[in-house]
Amino acid sequence: MRGWIAALVGALLLGLGGTPEAGTMRMVVADLPYARVWDAAVQAVRDYPAGRAADGVIETGWLERGPHEGEGGFTRVMERVTVRVEAFAERVTRVSVDVEARGWRDSQWVPIPDTAARERAILDRVRDAQG
Repeated sequence: MRGWIAALVGALLLGLGGTPEAGTMRMVVADLPYARVWDAAVQAVRDYPAGRAADGVIETGWLERGPHEGEGGFTRVMERVTVRVEAFAERVTRVSVDVEARGWRDSQWVPIPDTAARERAILDRVRDAQG
């Protein structure tokens, strides 16, 4: 049974995950019901201001914070997160995360194009919240 699940996850990663759009990280969750993955995604972004959470999409409001490692040159950073939770089969779900970030520099908010580390961090929080 575990071999079948591993093969299914591999196929999903290749076939359904494909090459993610720029700035979007994905993860496939096998052997958990959609509702549990959805709850984990909601928990993963609980520290962000409320936005919209319906129909498999969570869109947070902007969160202002201090810069993290790799975000040098900014005195403040604000970011918002979009999480998509899509069911593909019974107990197989894909989670996609996109982070939009801006940094405060020279008296203006400047887009931060490389958000891969923040997207991975959100996916890690989704994974950890699954228990």
